[in-house]
Amino acid sequence: MLKGATARRYAEAVFELGAEQNTVDRWLQDLRLIADYFSDHRLIFLLSEPNIQFPKKELMVKDLLNGKVQAEALNLALLLVERGLVELAPRIRDEFARMYDDYHHQIHANLTTAMPIDEVTRAGVVADLQRLTGKKVLLDEQVDSSILGGAIARVGDTLIDGSVRRRLQLLKQQLQRGGMFTSQMDGVTGAAASNGAGTGVSTAETPLVVTPPEQPDDSANGGPATATEMAPRRGQSPHMAPRPSGNQSNQSSNSSKNRNNSRKRGRRR
Repeated sequence: MLKGATARRYAEAVFELGAEQNTVDRWLQDLRLIADYFSDHRLIFLLSEPNIQFPKKELMVKDLLNGKVQAEALNLALLLVERGLVELAPRIRDEFARMYDDYHHQIHANLTTAMPIDEVTRAGVVADLQRLTGKKVLLDEQVDSSILGGAIARVGDTLIDGSVRRRLQLLKQQLQRGGMFTSQMDGVTGAAASNGAGTGVSTAETPLVVTPPEQPDDSANGGPATATEMAPRRGQSPHMAPRPSGNQSNQSSNSSKNRNNSRKRGRRR
């Protein structure tokens, strides 16, 4: 973590200097060359050896870089040697490269396909990735027949896997789990996953979609099919006892009249 922060500070200082002097492109070339030299394990050992005096180390560095890099870049290389930071050269290069890409509003994308692609397909891939990122895309291509078909694109921290191999893996997992296969490209990071990640490259047919069997329709067997049909409707509420028929109603009325007449005759007597 400390080395990363140190490398970032050096890269920022170098970038500011390059922006002021309009030498950002030259600095990128110089840092790449310095990092290549300072990645050699034998040279790292010599430049880090405390028993070797700095003047001798300075001669070695100048012998390697004189005339190949600008004067300020040579001074940076010597400063790293003097401070015992030779191993930071590759990190400084990488940090500077990220700043350089941001400065030019561009991004690198790695595209892996099962076979080489033509110019029309390449242009489509670049156009799709530029719409996705909003930046100019610098495409690095490689061929890997093991992905079987489709394409895999990596843009920064985003991975777009539209390969046939990936689809087969997902299908195998789904068959083992069972249930509903809700996403055609489950587990893919990035945009436009449903059609092969928006890379402009055809990625084989749509994967198998597994759905549960349909629920039986009870209405066909005389039973309720929905919760609405199961609920009682207005005017159709069930009754706990039957309503009295017409004859029963008349008999009750006559009985009541007879009782009233009997009471009246009793009073008259």
